[in-house]
Amino acid sequence: MSDREAEELGPLVLPAQTDRELVAALVSAPDDPWWEARVLHAKLHPVRDRRA
Repeated sequence: MSDREAEELGPLVLPAQTDRELVAALVSAPDDPWWEARVLHAKLHPVRDRRA
C-alpha cells in the first residue's frame, strides 16, 4: 500500500506543461528527474481549459 492510499488521497495530478515547455523537452530535458513523466502525463491528459 502506498502512502497516498494510506492517507486516502486521490491520484496525483501534475500540472500540464505549456507548448513551449513541451517543445523544449524534445530538445533537452531539464534537471528535473520527473520531467519525462510530466511530459508523458501532459500528452495523455491534455488540459482543454487552462483555467482548470
